Amino acid sequence: MRGINWSDKLADGDLLDSLNLSARRWPYITTRKGRVKQTAYQNATALTSWDKLVVVQGTSLLYDGQVVGTVTAGKKQFAVVNTKMVIWPDKVYLDIKDQQVKPLAAELAGSKATFATNKITVNGWADLTTKFKAGDGVTLSGCTSKPENNKDFVIKAVTSNTITAADNTFVAVNEESTSIKLERKIPDLDFICESENRLWGCDSDTQTIYASALGDPTNFYVYEGLSTDAYTLAVGTEGKFTGCCKLSSSVLFWKETKLHKMLGSYPAEYAMYTYEMEGLQDGCQKSQQVINDTLFYKGHHGVYAYSGGTPTLISDNFGEKEFTDAIAGNDGDSYYLSVKDGAAHKLMVYETKTGIWVLEDGTEAVDFARIGKDLYMLDGSGDVYLLDGAPTPKDQRWVAQFTPMYETIDGKKTYSKLLVRLELPAGSHVIAKARFDGKSWQECGRVAGRDYNVTAMRIATNRCDKFELRLEGEGECTILGISREFIIGSDVK
Repeated sequence: MRGINWSDKLADGDLLDSLNLSARRWPYITTRKGRVKQTAYQNATALTSWDKLVVVQGTSLLYDGQVVGTVTAGKKQFAVVNTKMVIWPDKVYLDIKDQQVKPLAAELAGSKATFATNKITVNGWADLTTKFKAGDGVTLSGCTSKPENNKDFVIKAVTSNTITAADNTFVAVNEESTSIKLERKIPDLDFICESENRLWGCDSDTQTIYASALGDPTNFYVYEGLSTDAYTLAVGTEGKFTGCCKLSSSVLFWKETKLHKMLGSYPAEYAMYTYEMEGLQDGCQKSQQVINDTLFYKGHHGVYAYSGGTPTLISDNFGEKEFTDAIAGNDGDSYYLSVKDGAAHKLMVYETKTGIWVLEDGTEAVDFARIGKDLYMLDGSGDVYLLDGAPTPKDQRWVAQFTPMYETIDGKKTYSKLLVRLELPAGSHVIAKARFDGKSWQECGRVAGRDYNVTAMRIATNRCDKFELRLEGEGECTILGISREFIIGSDVK
């Protein structure tokens, strides 16, 4: 038994179409397990996990089913740095220690300030310690008496009304009475990921790659010559970024025809290498999944496996189909891929151990989240499901349509009989249909299940050049194999 194959390179056992099947018992094909709806979530728009499920529902952020903060509605990107789950494009983070949502950026403005050469004393501002901390890289603006004090610097210490910087940072001023502003800025990033306890991201407008300070996704502009500094690099290749991800000790920044690979452990050691290769398709950034140190992703010509050398195409079976809007998840073994096929959606599964693809159904996935070996899916209607979380439902319909079998051998007609061996428990049933030379489907067999004994179904074929077999059923079933017996007939005139 083989998987889905929409190409011209066909083999016996390939499937032209399927519904609700699984290759988890390969070399057999079996029905998929049931999905368990998580009733705590409705109309969700984003899903991830951090030991527990994290869900965006309207403007509420839920952690383990409880509201912990407010975000904007819509789809999100997530990345965990230290004890902070960054939520993008909101530029906020969930602090797991106190389970509160906080901004990455900070800003305060006031009307008066006094400058010493290494200190700012403010008057009329809110408590500075609620916004800033030692180590923050900040931007000061609005100074008119001494414009040279408008600059970027790193905070060495902070109290409720003072900011201390390095010696000789400022020009002393008794009172700066204009409205000055102090900001900790966060760059505008198209895509984000975590690697080696830093938040990484890229911006197509400026063609720039960023890395935050070590362990601190709130700081992207700290440059003191230390190993903990932030990092910025401009790239010179054409095209916009299509995604980024961590793979082993490297960080990958994709374009559709290029890969920028960042290597190194700290800023002075970082080095970028650029490769011309089949990159990540635009709109498919969420197709990136790492399984056993191999990255799977959707490119223009199909799905690729990449582990550091040349990407390997693993979807020859897709033929000439062109899928878009790929979103993926994994349970540590299987690669779940939701794609858009024209106006329709397909949810497929690739078994990494066997190289078998199966088509589950037409579900649109928005996000996936994994906790241990459990994989959760957020679908297009806003519902969250635990995949393979229950036995196969007795009313779950399934289909296995095999690729055509040809009845002409060496210029002679043949007569075939098929023996289909099934593992079919009580309460399940199977209907076999055949189609000869492209004519209408005809029912050619029906069998009901019994207590997990192997059930045989015999199917006789008409004389033809080509016939097709389609098995349909409800409930649990495993297709153990199909044997084909044929007798060579007369010469074809």
